[in-house]
Amino acid sequence: MEETEIRSNVICVNSVFVCFILTMVFQLNLAVITDSKYKVVTKPIIQNHAGSLITTSTWSTKVGCASSCGDSSTCLSFSYEPANGECKMYSDEVCYRDDGVTSSTITYYTKVINFANLANCGDIPTTHCSGVYTLALSTNIDVYCDMDTAGGPWTVFANRFDGSVDFYRGWSEYKNGFGNLTGEFWLGFDKLRTVLAAQTMKLRIAMEGYDGSSRYGEYSTFAIADEASNYRLTVSTFNAPDGLFNGLSYHSGRSFSTFDRDNDSNGAGSCAEAAHGAWWYAACVDSNLFGNYTSEPGYPSMHWKYFFSSPTSYTPVAAMRMMLIKL
Repeated sequence: MEETEIRSNVICVNSVFVCFILTMVFQLNLAVITDSKYKVVTKPIIQNHAGSLITTSTWSTKVGCASSCGDSSTCLSFSYEPANGECKMYSDEVCYRDDGVTSSTITYYTKVINFANLANCGDIPTTHCSGVYTLALSTNIDVYCDMDTAGGPWTVFANRFDGSVDFYRGWSEYKNGFGNLTGEFWLGFDKLRTVLAAQTMKLRIAMEGYDGSSRYGEYSTFAIADEASNYRLTVSTFNAPDGLFNGLSYHSGRSFSTFDRDNDSNGAGSCAEAAHGAWWYAACVDSNLFGNYTSEPGYPSMHWKYFFSSPTSYTPVAAMRMMLIKL
């Protein structure tokens, strides 16, 4: 009996019709495997995964490669090169599509894993990629988990980097949240308070200047009161390894304000309107990270006072991320 390999564990007998049927079945299985068990890695950033390479083998189809990864308890990702059948399996979740190889025919896949009972992003193994995960708290909440920034994984609740989302918004939008978790967003006070109610967490605020420099500060105490208390802010125990100015101390103990809900202590007018933002304004700001996204210095800009050690207090920042980690 003549045998022809379709993949390592599929044999076609000498009946052409039977072989054709088997081939069609596994073509269908290919869609099932790649669509429901694996996701294609699409981010076009070069990342070297050599350190997590488990094994290299040869398969006549990527179905065989996928099955090999699926049979392994340590395999989280695989790549397949159809030109030569090369199959590589990795113990890390591959976050980017290129392993330093210029060939555009290599495709990377990662296992689709649904985590249960996550309380925060720190519950996710560091072998996984940054992305959106579901926390199982008093209610299920989707959050963005930053698996890349040192000291994490971090639960991100505010992110700005390109000005694509307008943060000059009213009270109800800050209550409920807005934006896209994979882009610019504010998680929303209701969801943020649910995360904080489940555990004691440290706050990190990371920022980047328009010159490319990066700085961050951390607060070991971080709390947000309920809506009846206007989401009053409490922070303390500040630490900044690069000497960053403590830009939230002035705002601790203050209520949150928006252009349609003025809770500041400025008797001369609305800080939210003057600073073109929303924040825990007093009279008015040492920081304004929900202010206008602009590279022009000024009071209404998205800024952190004295981000640069210069006479210009209100130098804008180009990016900021507010995130939490369990203590």
